[in-house]
Amino acid sequence: MWDNKELENLNKQIRMGDVISVLMAQSTKLIEIVNANQKEINRLNKERNELKTHTDNATDQLDDDGDKYRDADIMINQ
Repeated sequence: MWDNKELENLNKQIRMGDVISVLMAQSTKLIEIVNANQKEINRLNKERNELKTHTDNATDQLDDDGDKYRDADIMINQ
């Protein structure tokens, strides 16, 4: 049958298997968190770039003194 040393060895293997299972589950969860974070980072970067583009386009329409239209355009329309 089994001697004491063999039983200890089997028990240790079972405990190690349990630890490995826990570590694998934690690692899988961490990977899921990293993937979710990366997805959110990409979404935020895309939104930020869109806002930056809108801001750049809006400031391109302003002349040096901050008016929306060029002074020459206003003069012509008066």
